[in-house]
Amino acid sequence: SAFANDPTTFIALPDPDKRANLAPIIAYDLKLEILSGGKVYATSPECEGVACWHKSGIKTTWANKLRAGLLRLPSYGGAHYLRFSSEEGRFYERLRKQYAPKHYMYLALLGVDPKHQGKGHASKLIRHMLCHADKQNLPCYVETQNARNINMYANFGFKLLASTHFPEG
Repeated sequence: SAFANDPTTFIALPDPDKRANLAPIIAYDLKLEILSGGKVYATSPECEGVACWHKSGIKTTWANKLRAGLLRLPSYGGAHYLRFSSEEGRFYERLRKQYAPKHYMYLALLGVDPKHQGKGHASKLIRHMLCHADKQNLPCYVETQNARNINMYANFGFKLLASTHFPEG
């Protein structure tokens, strides 16, 4: 539900029937992150919030994509979603190559259930990894699709490196 009203969700899944399948699409992303060596953290067993982090250089293989459920994605999101997510992935990869340092921790996904927002769950999910990254002397990198998140990330020490739009325009 953290992404149900996200502007990117409406672009990626313009069909309301397909938007209803957001949970299994996010589940695919979480599984793929774990299978590819990333770390997925939840605030509690009730999962008020979730964050996915990984070190730079992580590669997703076709085998991991298949194990995570790639073949079910067309039925969940449709052809438009598959094209959009592929283009979006390439777009953000270009940004990371341009703006991220050589080695870093990447916050790939952060979501807090709207009914639990404002209760410190995002802070808990972010601070944990920031402490871990500091111990390893690794900077952290994040992209956000929502301008309203910029101040939140700035409160954790993230600096805005660029502002752009995807899809173009």
